[in-house]
Amino acid sequence: MTKLNILIVITLILIMPVSHAKEINISDLPLDEKIHQMIIIPAENYYDKDVGGIFFGTGKKLDSSKEYEREIKILQDKSKIKMFVAADLEGYWNPFDKFYTGKAFGDIANESEAYILGEEHGRILESMGFNLDFSPVAETRNTVWPGRSFSGSTNEVELKVKAYIEGLHKKGILATAKHYPGGSMVKNPHYRKYKTEIFDEDIALFDHAINSSVDAIMIGHPVAYGAVDSNSKPSSVSEEVIFPLRERFDGLIISDAITMIGLRVQYLGRFDKIYIDLIKAGNDLILDLPLRIFPFSSNGRKIEKRVQNVIRAVERGEITEKRIDESVIRILRAKGYEVLI
Repeated sequence: MTKLNILIVITLILIMPVSHAKEINISDLPLDEKIHQMIIIPAENYYDKDVGGIFFGTGKKLDSSKEYEREIKILQDKSKIKMFVAADLEGYWNPFDKFYTGKAFGDIANESEAYILGEEHGRILESMGFNLDFSPVAETRNTVWPGRSFSGSTNEVELKVKAYIEGLHKKGILATAKHYPGGSMVKNPHYRKYKTEIFDEDIALFDHAINSSVDAIMIGHPVAYGAVDSNSKPSSVSEEVIFPLRERFDGLIISDAITMIGLRVQYLGRFDKIYIDLIKAGNDLILDLPLRIFPFSSNGRKIEKRVQNVIRAVERGEITEKRIDESVIRILRAKGYEVLI
């Protein structure tokens, strides 16, 4: 083989996209790689670690669907393990408003329209390479973001949630019911920590989403009391909230964005320990996103510090590696992998 041919072969190898294997042996993954699989970060903060997923919505909006498609392909090709690629597509805040205009949840009149909206969102997301939607909102009490949740009686909202999930699934997009256990729109957890009463109707709506084959449930940050009691902690770091949910739901459990004031004030001076409590409480995925309204960063250096704290927690027996494996197995299976144990 000539030097020119050798150079061509090497160049082709270097530019070839990563081929994602169809099966993964969980025992082949080092502990730090497992922990990284439990993290979703902003797409613009992607760095040299294989994280569980990326989120588009905290940074600058791209101008066209083709730009998102190209960017997503570039980032997926860099990752050894296929990533979740997520967006918040509810209609209240539209991440794609430069090229897409659609209805908000509050505009949806009936079950049929909810299905059409879910299918429409699914088609848009799938065409660009997204595979996870942080939607639908499965709450009825909304005094902060009009239009972000479905309107109507509890039964009407249940039917709309079910239909929207079915619409997303038709296009192969994973659906997320949020924000368990409810009450995340009574006040604004982005700005403040607060307590909210949880009613049986709140829990029933999420159970309906579970029965509708929702893929993930996002945990909110309010301190809960009533039908669910978070023991004076934000719900997202409360075993009392998440463990009973896990007993009846075998899908993904995702924290809401962890830099919200509703959670962050609980960890003043010790925020780098946050991953430990989120994992101990039962979250599979940690949404480590900066808020658009506050400049709290989720850069690689800070994420790595939090990951190292989890590794040390495993080494001292505070968290078992089995606990990490449970989440990673769910994550990999949701991504379509056959997981060898």
